[in-house]
Amino acid sequence: MKKLLIFLGCCIVIYSVYYDLTYGTLPKATPAVVDKTNETYYNIKVEPGDTVISLIEEKEGTLPVPIEQIIKDFSSLNNGLKPEEIKIGQTYKLKDY
Repeated sequence: MKKLLIFLGCCIVIYSVYYDLTYGTLPKATPAVVDKTNETYYNIKVEPGDTVISLIEEKEGTLPVPIEQIIKDFSSLNNGLKPEEIKIGQTYKLKDY
């Protein structure tokens, strides 16, 4: 009888470890929803010699985020426009980091 209880106990432990490793017992992390309506930006007019990076460095001092993020933010704020397509005299939106 003692061996049977030990065998059943081992089976329960093995099954619980198997279940925990395959299905898990913790809830899955849900990605945070970013509300883009609260993002702040400013409008800036491009002068000769300006680039998106130089405009952000002029405002912030140093780059607060990676260049890839700056490019992505610039494109999303300006209807998919690439940073290398800016034109002198035009006004563009830049994210306020």
